[in-house]
Amino acid sequence: MKHIWLYLQNPFFNCTKKNYKKAVKISAYTDARLFIKIADPFYAALYATYHPLHLALVSAYNIWKAQGGTQKGSTVSLADLLAQLNPGKSGLWNRAVQLLYPVGSAIYTAIFPKKMKPFYAGTTQDRVNAVAQLEISLTGKAGLATTLADVTTFSSDLAAAETAQSGSMGTTATASENVETARVNAMVMLYSILGQCIGKLAATPSLITVLFNLSVIRNKLQTIFMGALKVGGFETIVQRSYDLTDTIDGSSDGNTELGFYLAENPNEGPTGYTVINVLSTKTRSIGIPEFINNTTNTFLCVVNLSDTLAGHYNVNVA
Repeated sequence: MKHIWLYLQNPFFNCTKKNYKKAVKISAYTDARLFIKIADPFYAALYATYHPLHLALVSAYNIWKAQGGTQKGSTVSLADLLAQLNPGKSGLWNRAVQLLYPVGSAIYTAIFPKKMKPFYAGTTQDRVNAVAQLEISLTGKAGLATTLADVTTFSSDLAAAETAQSGSMGTTATASENVETARVNAMVMLYSILGQCIGKLAATPSLITVLFNLSVIRNKLQTIFMGALKVGGFETIVQRSYDLTDTIDGSSDGNTELGFYLAENPNEGPTGYTVINVLSTKTRSIGIPEFINNTTNTFLCVVNLSDTLAGHYNVNVA
């Protein structure tokens, strides 16, 4: 099997696949180093070409991150409504109908042909449709005007939440496409800059290294971690050494607030450490200095701050 010649492989493009945060970090480093050398016409020209691409990448990345939070919020809103649907709301509606039309009667059967199953079984769309169909079935039924009004309001809330979720997903997908385009453009230009620098500094290639964040580019360690936490549980995510300029993107993908902390030893609980909270369904970029007296500790840990619900985390330490 023939392999592509090493020097024809774009290291910037390859090392940032599926990791936009890493792309931004590499881009910011070179953009700043070029700016420092802007008095030299050679580097000034490179900066003028690259800086707009860097700004586009940062902008697309920030929009993508913000939209991701919006999508999670929309998803949770719909999930919360569906959680209220069964047995809460549907049970109230069922009991209200039974007061006037006993189970087994023709009118009760017309209103609830499959009893309560449509409200807890099937897809999300099936359950949303079940409420909309109940609204139609209750229309004109004597004595059920109050119940109909409640069903109508709840059905409208479900429809709005579903629309918000679908719209957020579509917007998030577009934002993801935009940041990927910006990543490709920036990383290809970095490869071009490397080539131009080699052309100018081939006799002294060591001078080129100051322009690129080699420690990040060469780092092939895993950078994205995900996991679940039991009620009140904690665990060690990964061991790393951090600089004070580093950040950690911590997300709570579930319905619980999480706390991140740097421990001195593995499998230690949060007691005695600086804990940085991340709200449910949110992402927070945590600067290492925020851990205050624990900034030299190497074990990144997470704790579920809920005593009733399980949690889920997603962390990027690139």
